[in-house]
Amino acid sequence: CLAISLWLLICMNQILVYQVVVLFIISAISAVFAGMNGFWSSAVGGVCYLVPSSIAVLLLKLSKCNPLYHGKAFIAGEVLKVVLSLVMMLAVFMVWHQSLIFFPFLFGLLGVSHLVFLVSLRVKHYGR
Repeated sequence: CLAISLWLLICMNQILVYQVVVLFIISAISAVFAGMNGFWSSAVGGVCYLVPSSIAVLLLKLSKCNPLYHGKAFIAGEVLKVVLSLVMMLAVFMVWHQSLIFFPFLFGLLGVSHLVFLVSLRVKHYGR
């Protein structure tokens, strides 16, 4: 159980780095197609998922010393990630609704959030 917890923690740290890199790439592409508003829209969209993911990783790091709470911290981190993402998106839409461009925002959010699936679900021999 401890080995699985450590492996999960290492993967989560790597995924956060990948998420930042992908967010920068998506924001740069959005800047080319939609200007600076597109850049900031995609950056804010990605941050709406990146910050809650970082908090979830922090909860896992804090609970790694006590394996009894590690599973509960994982579930709490996932719930917190969803709730904080929604709250941050609502706050962004309330503050920047006039200058926000929706599609770059969505691409930034989806790029960061779905990168976890692309990294963790690498299938080399699909169908075997």
